[in-house]
Amino acid sequence: MKKLFLLGAMVCSFFLGTVAHGQDVNTCKPIAERILTAAQNHTSDGIDELLASDFHYNKIKQPTAAKVLKQIIAQMPAMMSWELTGTEQNSMGLTLRYIITKPDSSTSEATILFSVDNLVLEANLLSSNVSLLKANPTAKVQPEVKMVRIPVHLYGGLPIVTVIIDGQPCNMFFDTGSPIVVLNSKYFDHNIDGQVMGSGGRGAVGTGSVSGVHHVKLMDMGGVMLNETDIMTSDLSNLETVGVAVHGILGQSFYKDFDVLFDFKAGEIVLLSPDTTYQWLLNEGYRCQTASGVKKGHLLTFDCQVGGVPVVLAFDSGAQTNLLASDWPQLHPSTVKSLKKDHLTGYGDGRASITKGKTTLTLGGRKFKKLQTAFSDVSHLQESKGIDGLFGCEVLAKQKMLVSYKRQELILID
Repeated sequence: MKKLFLLGAMVCSFFLGTVAHGQDVNTCKPIAERILTAAQNHTSDGIDELLASDFHYNKIKQPTAAKVLKQIIAQMPAMMSWELTGTEQNSMGLTLRYIITKPDSSTSEATILFSVDNLVLEANLLSSNVSLLKANPTAKVQPEVKMVRIPVHLYGGLPIVTVIIDGQPCNMFFDTGSPIVVLNSKYFDHNIDGQVMGSGGRGAVGTGSVSGVHHVKLMDMGGVMLNETDIMTSDLSNLETVGVAVHGILGQSFYKDFDVLFDFKAGEIVLLSPDTTYQWLLNEGYRCQTASGVKKGHLLTFDCQVGGVPVVLAFDSGAQTNLLASDWPQLHPSTVKSLKKDHLTGYGDGRASITKGKTTLTLGGRKFKKLQTAFSDVSHLQESKGIDGLFGCEVLAKQKMLVSYKRQELILID
């Protein structure tokens, strides 16, 4: 999905490290690499302070341009490394040109343009055969409520919640593994002016393609609301194999300001304002055990064990089964039982032939036995984030738990 927008003007090349027209490569390079690091980690924290007041993305101007950049950062596929290959100077400013190396050793290009005061005027992280004339990413939801209970239904083991979008009830896949909200192009047309990105994000299995942008006036889930925003659409037909219409994916951008309690046995998800969580748990009389995590990109990871073997796993409520590397059964045969061939359905074009088996997971000091586990390619997680796999619905079906992205912790609840 890395598409390069070439700067369409005549340029004069300079050697690396050259100072030109008051612009210093040595000053701009650390700023450029902060943006590349943000894209590698899928986090846009601190990006705004790097941007010039007239920052733009192709023909998109501020404030939308910064939102588009953050959207792209959130959806960038795995990046192993990058190398500064050249600098260019023209009347627009100083451009740093990079080659990005992916986990499969393929490469793509990126350019970052700086103003005379060494702020970013343009950051092109995607390759050149895609036009982006309009794409306003999902706006931040303000938590105006302290607690809301959301009924959840499991279809094929996956959590589906009802969200009202412009007055219509919609089935949304509650997926903490997605950083953003995505609407199914089967039900939501492209209804804004201009062209859109032709590439999208990557899931544990498969890559998705952005087909349009749909303007939403009001999105409401139990009082948690999103107003007047443009949301990207994609073909989510693969998700409808669970036997119900799936109108979209409800990713973290909608609820990341809340703590999220999953209680599949009671058929509900509870969103809590983080400053009220502990008191609410105390008032409910719950016994709790906490596991500290580390946020890597948009994923919250935890030190676990599978059959006694230490691993780093990310929590993903969209993971129907636990997920480990395809060679795990060969490397650790004693940790897997009941191996069989199967397939795994994922985002966009994702349908992979895999091996499945049953494993025992130790998380937060507790053992979860006979968990259905898929073994597939997780190199994009291992090589860019040091993540060995995922855990999700298999554990949620057995254990009530709360996930706090703000405090980077998981609470096991009895």
